[in-house]
Amino acid sequence: MQSILNSQYFNEYFTNGFIDTGVSLSDGLLEEMKSHYKNVAEVRNDYPQYFTKNEHQAYLEGKVTGFLFSLFPGMASRMVSKLYGKSYNKAIHLEQAFIEKVCSQLLQQNFQRFFNTRFMVASYDIYLGNDHNHRSFIDIHSDVPNFHHFYETENDITIYVPLIDVNEDNGGRLAILPESKCKLKIPGNVLLKQFEDSFLADPDCLDENGYIDSDKIDPGALKNFINSEPYKALMDNYKISTNFVRDYYADEFIKNDWKAGQIVLFNNKTFHAAETWRNPEYNREIYMIRLLPIYDTKIQLKKTLHGSRFNKYLIDTQTGSIQLYQHGVDLSQIPQQEKLKLRA
Repeated sequence: MQSILNSQYFNEYFTNGFIDTGVSLSDGLLEEMKSHYKNVAEVRNDYPQYFTKNEHQAYLEGKVTGFLFSLFPGMASRMVSKLYGKSYNKAIHLEQAFIEKVCSQLLQQNFQRFFNTRFMVASYDIYLGNDHNHRSFIDIHSDVPNFHHFYETENDITIYVPLIDVNEDNGGRLAILPESKCKLKIPGNVLLKQFEDSFLADPDCLDENGYIDSDKIDPGALKNFINSEPYKALMDNYKISTNFVRDYYADEFIKNDWKAGQIVLFNNKTFHAAETWRNPEYNREIYMIRLLPIYDTKIQLKKTLHGSRFNKYLIDTQTGSIQLYQHGVDLSQIPQQEKLKLRA
């Protein structure tokens, strides 16, 4: 993260687990977003679609739960839908109606000052809404890196925006374990290295620029990768680290009150959890944009996911601008000197 954030802001992130930017959305944009999501069907929940054919489900095939899910896919779908149905009234992914508006407004407030790297991909967005009868994700977790849906690193940055006040009275605050209190963190960049090592030498997996195109990987080769010892070791690391944090660091998490529209930066690969929402009068509403730093690995971004185009927005912190690429950001066109080193 030191290569991503300017030093003074890295220190804040390292100590607190997040950066309180002092930047907020305008009242007009905040109200526009709330009105937009209010009109989305109350029962919409996009989380279960990320479970089907996910590599983590495939990894579980060697476990009892995974075996049952593979044997009875209908049961697995119902269990996952029930789990997420208990968490949120609405969970909306990849709609991307506000990425450009939000980022443009932030860049007008010198948002780029937080970053030490020139280019960031504004990959996708998430809206989460839940009332006091829905739990949200109150369990301690880290968003485990994956390649089936997203290009992810251990240093992704989340723009986190509560659309309603989160505080002691309302609840709904984000609890984060800072790296200053616990050095445990899922090594997501290892996955990029494993993926590159496995498929970069196969010309059938490459696009015209010599980058790995995950859509060109043979399903059998992908299954072998998922069942490989290095990948299994990474998933075991995730499970062991998560259990360790839950057992020994549950009291070290930091919660903070944030006002509606306030912009917070955090890393979803650190351990975190959502506080229970306590206000029966109105719902907790959270909006997030995932920013991806660009490494010099030869792995191309996915262009579509569940029928939606994404990875379309490129933020240039040098010019303070955001650019839309209708067919997706092409990492091969980013100058090598502007990319972060994946390997020393």
